[in-house]
Amino acid sequence: MSAAILGNPQARRFFVYLLLLLAAIPSQDVLLEPFAAEAFGWAVTQTTRLISLWGGFVLIAILLAGFLERRLPRRVVAQAGNRGALAGFLLILVGGGLRSTGTFYAGVILLGARTGLSTVANLALMFDLTLPGQVGLFIGAWGFSNALSRLTGTVLGGAMRDLVTAASSDPLTGYLVVFAIETSMLLTAVLLLGRIDVTAFRGAATPHPVERIAMTKAVSLSPSNPSTVGQVTFVAFPAVARSGDSSSISCRRG
Repeated sequence: MSAAILGNPQARRFFVYLLLLLAAIPSQDVLLEPFAAEAFGWAVTQTTRLISLWGGFVLIAILLAGFLERRLPRRVVAQAGNRGALAGFLLILVGGGLRSTGTFYAGVILLGARTGLSTVANLALMFDLTLPGQVGLFIGAWGFSNALSRLTGTVLGGAMRDLVTAASSDPLTGYLVVFAIETSMLLTAVLLLGRIDVTAFRGAATPHPVERIAMTKAVSLSPSNPSTVGQVTFVAFPAVARSGDSSSISCRRG
């Protein structure tokens, strides 16, 4: 797995992109309610509505994303979702810092709507950035990036908030710093996605071992080359060999 990812610049970028994106967006789930309670002094019943509001717009956007994905390139839909989520983070950050409920609610709605778009489009991109015969390998790599991002987001959302709160003696400052870090991570992810090219990914991919046989020049069996008489020539067909079918290799004896 490491060779396939590290050996392909586009795969490396996508791995880091997923790590940053999925560490930033989902980690706000556990911070949004206590952040609102600290910033606005809301009760539990009021903060619980935030998650319902956010989740409702996520579901609506997921349904809309299926329609958009059939008409627009997946990377365009993903970038629209990412940029909208970035704007949502900024509104939440500003709204909490200035204690503006209107700005805060606008950020929650925008974050939910664009998270739905980003989720569907990036899932489709995961399958685009695979190769025939190596689908499991690349999906495993993207899944590992997802798991690593969850760990990063959990540490960032918990430990970092506690450290900043202890250092500043102000709980609100702890939440603001964490949301600012998540916003910068999401901005970096947006910039990375702009440099990811599916065609370049496939062009830079390491050929399958069976394809390497196909790319070598077959030994000529013509009478003008008597040294090849009695030798075995291996012939492979790349389009079939990618599937890993051993029957795609045939053997001719001179």
